[in-house]
Amino acid sequence: MSTLYPFHQSINLHVEGRISTQDADRQRVWAEETLKRLANQPGMILADEVGTGKTFVALAVAVSTALANQGNRPVVVMVPSSLKEKWPGDFSLFCQACLPSEVAGGLRSKLVEKGVDFLKLLDDSPSERCSLIFMTHGAMSRGLDDPWVTLALIQRSLHRRRNIDDLKRAMGRNLGDLLRMKWLTNRDETIWSKLLQSPPTRWRRLLEGLVELTDDPVPEAITDVLPDLDLSFAFEAVQQIPIRRTKHYPEKVVKARQEIKSRLSEVWKECLAKFHDSLPLLILDEAHHLKNSGTRLASLFRSEDSQADAVAMQGALAGVFERMLFLTATPFQLGHGELCNVMDRFDGVNWTGPSAPSMGRDGYAVAKQTLRTSLDRAQETAVGLDHVWGKLREDDLVIGDDRYASVEQWWMAVQATDDLAPLTSDVKARFGQAKTRLKETESLLRPWVLRHMKLRSLPDYPDVPRRERRSGNAISLDSTTNDDTGIAVSGEALLPFLLASRASTCNPESRPVFAEGLASSYEAFLHTRNKEGERSVDEDDDDGVVIATTDDAATWYLDHLEKLIPRNRAAQTEHPKVDATVARVLDIWKRGEKAVVFCHYVQTGRALRRSISAALDAEIRRMGCEKLNCETTDVSAELNRIGNTFFDADRPLRQACDTEVMRLLSEFPSLKDDAESLLGIVRRNLRTPSFLVRFFPLGSELDAVQQIQHSFDAVDLSGISLRQIVIDFFSFLTNRCSDEQRRKYVDAVNRIQTGSHFGADVADANDVNEYEDDELQGDKAEQLLPNVRLVNGQTRSETRQRLMLTFNTPFYPEVLVASSVLSEGVDLHLNCRYMIHHDLCWNPSNLEQRTGRIDRIGAKAERAGQSIQVFLPFIAETQDEKMYRVVMDRERWFNVVMGEDYRIDAKTTDKLASRIPFPESAARELSFRLEA
Repeated sequence: MSTLYPFHQSINLHVEGRISTQDADRQRVWAEETLKRLANQPGMILADEVGTGKTFVALAVAVSTALANQGNRPVVVMVPSSLKEKWPGDFSLFCQACLPSEVAGGLRSKLVEKGVDFLKLLDDSPSERCSLIFMTHGAMSRGLDDPWVTLALIQRSLHRRRNIDDLKRAMGRNLGDLLRMKWLTNRDETIWSKLLQSPPTRWRRLLEGLVELTDDPVPEAITDVLPDLDLSFAFEAVQQIPIRRTKHYPEKVVKARQEIKSRLSEVWKECLAKFHDSLPLLILDEAHHLKNSGTRLASLFRSEDSQADAVAMQGALAGVFERMLFLTATPFQLGHGELCNVMDRFDGVNWTGPSAPSMGRDGYAVAKQTLRTSLDRAQETAVGLDHVWGKLREDDLVIGDDRYASVEQWWMAVQATDDLAPLTSDVKARFGQAKTRLKETESLLRPWVLRHMKLRSLPDYPDVPRRERRSGNAISLDSTTNDDTGIAVSGEALLPFLLASRASTCNPESRPVFAEGLASSYEAFLHTRNKEGERSVDEDDDDGVVIATTDDAATWYLDHLEKLIPRNRAAQTEHPKVDATVARVLDIWKRGEKAVVFCHYVQTGRALRRSISAALDAEIRRMGCEKLNCETTDVSAELNRIGNTFFDADRPLRQACDTEVMRLLSEFPSLKDDAESLLGIVRRNLRTPSFLVRFFPLGSELDAVQQIQHSFDAVDLSGISLRQIVIDFFSFLTNRCSDEQRRKYVDAVNRIQTGSHFGADVADANDVNEYEDDELQGDKAEQLLPNVRLVNGQTRSETRQRLMLTFNTPFYPEVLVASSVLSEGVDLHLNCRYMIHHDLCWNPSNLEQRTGRIDRIGAKAERAGQSIQVFLPFIAETQDEKMYRVVMDRERWFNVVMGEDYRIDAKTTDKLASRIPFPESAARELSFRLEA
């Protein structure tokens, strides 16, 4: 098969410590295969499983394409705003680690968040042009809300108009107000008159010394179309502004600004419709955002001739790109129709240029329709199998006189005989039909979707499963089995859950959100009661939920339930799942490991952070008292005294610590410039009470050197010593980070708080900024340990980014309580192999996305040769257990019945929870295999 752009032979995807030789070889094959397929077809979907390195495969394709074009036409990478820093950072590492310096030196990239800035980059001369442009998903939808472009429109609206000298003089005085650029007026009162008298192509020279500009203020793509636009609206708007500054002047300026802004979107569409540049490749990350054709992102690629979007106008990026490569880890979370909708965007490539796909537009239309028809038929048979399977009950797991306790063993026996009961025979027949149809569809889907699945064992450890799932009561410390039994409810907690169950039965056609909230935390339940009938504004993952209004009977139960739960949590009420999660996190922490806790409700996240912080604080005090043989009232002061010796340059402990760290750093000469910062980072974390009580030989007779050596020799539950952890971190900064990424990591860890408590005296000058920026948004009066942090939608973006970076290091924070904002595109895997899904999601793909944060190439689990531990706690005989049963069953059906949408009201949930689980072996047989 020919290629439009060949894989560039200088690319070496092996990155020491990050991408193994085996993974690099696989990624190279996949990049080559992608380039081959793109020679003949308009686009394809790279759908590797979460954490398998799609980014580097895509970058290899992008760089190969850019180098083949000799930098004259940039490759565009569109990413969600949440990943706008990650992609440029990965590209910087790619250039530094995967390319020869002479090749990397010729590659340039920039990030843009506005369409105007994108067009400006295309104006650059060949010697300055970017090879890659990273652009946020919303960039091209933000219109022309740019002061220079607005000024160009106003100037053009004045062209050839008579008797407007007074208006021009007035505008020379008031344009600074209209454009919100009064600062420029203050620098040169005559600048607006000069700009109005000159074409935009000369503005950059006029603005020298006044404004720092790296490009012309107005891109050529806009100046070229200005003569063809009807700009009378701009002229009419500026005429409203008084020539003299009367008392009505300010409101008239505001009105004129609003009128111009309201029409800019129409002008923007006209400008983009006449944009004719052809670019070689678009790479779009998180492509499932394209599934609905009516969204702004999807509309960018509408083509006038597209049958799927025949009623829509031309999209802004239609015909701009020769090829498209879409990335998504979960293509089958979409319905089969939505998957086809994503593929419809490929119709927006340039079909008329010299590099148009050889299959042609008509050929693509036929291939797409054939695939859609096959997907329809496959979905029909899969749904039929699902329906018949749902009729099975425990009594049906019988063949002849043999009764089976295991559905897997029963299914194996079913496959081996035809002497079956009618229902079982029907199930077997439907399975065969579904398998045939799905395999037919797989062959049609293969050219368009490329998907790699991780091995289910760890690299170099074939007998060690990559993950161990521990469900229900397995989260409890006294549990010795993993038999899917839930957490028992007892004591004072029994009555609230009983009342919630009774309330659920009163409205079987409604989703009992109050019961889900109760299973999460008492705080979450109280929140669901605040605004019945409205969406819960504090939920980060909403699942499209509207809280149902309850009838009188249900309200009676819920009112009594609410009275049992004090709103003042000073009087702590035990919650079975919260207590179990806190106890497990405490145990993980005591053994020297990090943990991520995902929860659905913001209120639960706050409650968990407080409870985990309190538990760790109490355990630090207990362990300190035990090892130091001191009173509880003295332990904090004693631990702080020991910790402070790490800051005293004359103390032997400080000197011994510095000597050991500098010895380790000497093995990494490239870190020389950061040595002082890294030394301070290690020192600051070793002096914390959290570290001292677990790893430092408190109360021993050892000298300072021996104490430090003992601390560095201490191992965590993964069997990795502190010394090795620090070495791994230094190696990570050296081999797995670009210079820019290294700077960000060092800066983030330098800034993160390690002082004793939030709300207490700040022990370290570096902690001040973090203390000022805690994510609890004002709850500063509480004492909360800084090694337990919370990230949700209310956390400032800067703080969120810093916490993601620092959690990925060996240092603070040690426990991260997170909402869905950390479920996509985030790396948390380098120093953590424990995850607790405190709350489930109805969509199994969301759970997989969460777990993928710590299950990635180069994860700590791979270095340690020990499994990733995934906890899925649920409360027995409650809505929580029903949700668990449904989600686990639907997880196996997910790749069979694509994008399944099912009701989650109480009645339907009861029915789904009672189903016989679909055998894992059967699910594997029916799943699409789409490897290269």
